[in-house]
Amino acid sequence: MKRVSSVTLAVALLILVSTGCGDEGSPRGAEALKTACSGIIDSSTINEARKSADFDDLHVASSSVSHASAAKTLLAQDHAAYTCRISRSDSPESRSDALWIKFTPGLDRLFPEEQDQSYTSYRAYKLGNGMQATMEAGSADVYFICQARNGDPGFSVTGSLYSTLELSPESRFRALFHSSRKMTKLLKCENEIKFPDPVTMKYLPLKKN
Repeated sequence: MKRVSSVTLAVALLILVSTGCGDEGSPRGAEALKTACSGIIDSSTINEARKSADFDDLHVASSSVSHASAAKTLLAQDHAAYTCRISRSDSPESRSDALWIKFTPGLDRLFPEEQDQSYTSYRAYKLGNGMQATMEAGSADVYFICQARNGDPGFSVTGSLYSTLELSPESRFRALFHSSRKMTKLLKCENEIKFPDPVTMKYLPLKKN
């Protein structure tokens, strides 16, 4: 009987491990979002995301993605890099991400400087000091100039957020701006860069048909 009990116990443990019941794994859902991406996703955004069908499956896609590594890539390699990746599945592919933020150096403005209107396809924002932002379905972008030294012409930085979660424009901009503030510090930008409260932002008037 003792031998049978031992075998039964071993099989039970094996089943638990194989089904994942015996392994806590990485945090999912709200617990994952609270600490993900250096804490740039605030409680209001998390509450909005709860409406998404795959909310309980959300988790950090890669532990190697960080603001520090992204800043290093921009400065040393002049190449785009992610600061945040939240996945809804176990696939390593970025197309499986429910939310990602990345920064790209050296791109042109989001829209012409003289533009004075938004369009049905996207909303355009002028943020002052040459900064721009745009909002499209499921995405948000911000453009700014980073000057590492006074008098230096600097280089352009474009921050981009994409999400399949049910997030308002304000929540998307908040997460993107939180990430952008961290990047300006790590890039050691010395010029004045102020990201506004998304609630106060006014997009350029829509083009009339």
